[in-house]
Amino acid sequence: MRKRVLVTLALTLVVALAGCTGGLSGGEGTTTDAGTDSTDANEEALDSTTATVTNFAYPAGATPSGIENVTTLLDEHEAALSGSSVTLSGTKGFSAGGSQSSASAGIEYTIEHEASSNETLTRIVGGGSGNTFTSYLTDGTAAYRVDGSTGVEYGAVSTAVDAPFADTAPDSFTGRTLLRTILGSGEYNATDVVSRNGTELVRYDLETVVSTPDAKLNIGSDTQVEGTVFVDSEGIIHEASFSATSGTDEGFSFGYEASAVFSDIGSTTVEEPDWLGEV
Repeated sequence: MRKRVLVTLALTLVVALAGCTGGLSGGEGTTTDAGTDSTDANEEALDSTTATVTNFAYPAGATPSGIENVTTLLDEHEAALSGSSVTLSGTKGFSAGGSQSSASAGIEYTIEHEASSNETLTRIVGGGSGNTFTSYLTDGTAAYRVDGSTGVEYGAVSTAVDAPFADTAPDSFTGRTLLRTILGSGEYNATDVVSRNGTELVRYDLETVVSTPDAKLNIGSDTQVEGTVFVDSEGIIHEASFSATSGTDEGFSFGYEASAVFSDIGSTTVEEPDWLGEV
C-alpha cells in the first residue's frame, strides 16, 4: 500500500561493494497468494471460512490491528527457525542524486543454512559492478571468495562477519537486523490471510511511517513509502519488503529498498563450494 507522508528522508546506510554504481478486512476469508512460488504445485486455495484477519492465530507480537511489538515478533521468528534449515534471499540498495551528481549502490543476496551440518553459504552480488562475494561457514570458520574487477581473492577468517563485504548482507540466516529495519519503519495493518504451499499467512501492509528506535531510518518530507510483511502462526516472517522514494523541487532525489524472502524451510541443503581447496 503506497502512502505519501510529510517528513524529510535521511538515511544512514553503510554500503560495501564500493563502485556498485486501511482498515481491517475481517470479513474476508483466506485467499491463495502465489508470492515467490507462483508455479508451485503444492499451493492450495483453502476454504473461504478457514481463516480471516480477525480469527487468524496470531503469534506473539502481532495482532489484527498491527505489529505491536517488533522485538517480540522477531524473537518468535528466530525461535521458530531455530534448528531448521532455511534459505534467505533478497535485496538491499539506495540511490541519491541531484543536478550535479548522483550515486547508487545495492546488492542481491542469498543465505543458505543447513541445520544438521551447521553449514551456511552466503552469496552477495553487488549492483552495477557485478562483484561477487561468497562465504562458506562451518565449524566456526569462514572461507571466502571475492570475484572483482581486480581478480579473484580467497581467504579464511575466524568469524563470518570478519570476511570482506559480509556486513552488507543480513547478519544471519534469520535476517533479524534487516527485518527490524523493515518492521520498525512504520505501522502495519493486517489486510488479508493467504495460503502459500498449504501454510496460512497473514498479510500486513504499511499504513503510517514512524520514526522508531527499531527502524534505523529517519523518515520525513514528501516521501512515498511502501511495505508488506507476511507472517505465519508460528511467528515465521516468510516475506518482508520496504521501499522509500523522495524528491524535491531542487531536483534532489533519494531511494531506499530492502527485501527478505524465506524459502525451503526445513529442506535447504548446502553443498561445499568447489573453490574451497583454493583457500
